[in-house]
Amino acid sequence: MKTVFAFMALVIATMSVTWAADTPASQTIHLTNGAVATSFDHCGDMDQCANVTYPDGGQLSIYSEGAALCQPYFLHFVLSDPSGKTKYEFSRALNHTIGAYGSCGHTVSTEMVMDRGFVHMLVTENPDGTLNLSFSVAKT
Repeated sequence: MKTVFAFMALVIATMSVTWAADTPASQTIHLTNGAVATSFDHCGDMDQCANVTYPDGGQLSIYSEGAALCQPYFLHFVLSDPSGKTKYEFSRALNHTIGAYGSCGHTVSTEMVMDRGFVHMLVTENPDGTLNLSFSVAKT
């Protein structure tokens, strides 16, 4: 029984790694500090929405934590050093309106500023309830 469980766990892990590796990026942009930012459209609960790879090999990974009923979406940010060790992590709620008269609010576009103000990351909600992250470079 242990062998079957271990085999199934390996198969599931392999499938998820293969899927993640095959997910095409919707955008790749070069930041002023030499980092490369990549985003993925239709980011659902627990999906990786974006990744920033720094010149030294460190990474900033951005995941969707999803949203509970009538609550805002949360993004989870994880910064790791070149060896993969987590340096810090935090979560941030997306902008969300307050519903009137007992109704739920809704997600509104949220812009986050990165790279000392030179890069903006816009987060929007797709019609299917997933998130879309896109990067833009500020004009100097």
